[in-house]
Parts: sequence; C-alpha cells; structure tokens
Amino acid sequence: DKYEGDAIISIFGPPVDLKDHAYKACISAIMMKEKEIEINKKILEQNLIDKPFFTRIGINTGDMVVGNMGSTKRLNYTMIGHAVNLASRLEGVNKIYGTYKLISEYTYEIVKDKIFARKLDRVRVVNIKTPIRLYELINSIEKINNEEKEKFEIFEKGIQQFENFNYKEALRIFQEIKDVDKTTEI
Repeated sequence: DKYEGDAIISIFGPPVDLKDHAYKACISAIMMKEKEIEINKKILEQNLIDKPFFTRIGINTGDMVVGNMGSTKRLNYTMIGHAVNLASRLEGVNKIYGTYKLISEYTYEIVKDKIFARKLDRVRVVNIKTPIRLYELINSIEKINNEEKEKFEIFEKGIQQFENFNYKEALRIFQEIKDVDKTTEI
C-alpha cells in the first residue's frame, strides 16, 4: 500500500476479493524473511555492511475501511481502522519478544490449518483495550519437522503453566527446551 517512515504497509485482499488473504499475507512474510537471510549473506560477504539487518512484521486480519481517502488534491487508496492499527502495533511488539513475525489471534484462527505458529503471550497494545493472543509465525505446516513440532508443543505447555501462575513449573519446562537444544531461543 505505501511506505511510511521505515515501514512498508501492505494490504491483502481489497480491491480484489481474495478468499485466502490471511494465508497469503503469512506466506509473504515467511518468504520475505527467507529472502532477508539471502540478502544479508550476500551484503555481508561483499562487506557492504558490518552487521545484518532484520525486519519485523505484524499481521492482523479484520474489518477495516478501504478505499480512496483524502481530498481532490491529494487522494490515496489506503486502509484505516482498528485492524490496521493492531497490525502496526504487532510489528513493534516483536522487539519486546525477540521475534520478527507476529500474527494476531484473529489471523491465527483463519490460517491454523496451513500455518505453524508458536503460541505466545496475551498483551494489551496501545489504544486497544482487549488483550490479544500473540503467535509467532514460524512456517507453513508442511515445512515443520517433528523435532520442531515437539519443541513448540513443550513450549506451549510452559505457556499454559505460566498463564496458570505455576511459574516454577513453567521455568522447568522452558529450561527443558533449552536443554534439548542449546540453539533454541525461547
């Protein structure tokens, strides 16, 4: 849709009726991050930069106002509304969780049969009163192996314990994940 500051804002669907818009948004985010790895490798090898760059992505699905907005002198096809604001907030929340691709519970419910996502926390973001369940977008289901699934299932048990205020058990579970694979980030 547009560039705003250092953000790229995209809309999936309008003006074309796109039935699987949420899935396409998630796959686009996954592909963008895969390309980012390739680009970082290339520019680091060529000494064009001294450290890799990383982008953060927030995806939300919901009702919004979409169309030409502005005045006759400055007209822009864009979107506004609660769902748009939430996607923007999710992008920023990535920084707090050390993630790069967050989707809302609203998107997750639509794509959960095709996309693998790690259940995270519930948060209240700025200007949104209802706590929102966060999911870290991992990959399409067919690209997740059994070992990864097992780690994420263990992680979800830790989240459940944490949300039930069983902090010692949650910590034990999270430690178990780290012990299984020292490279796993939680």
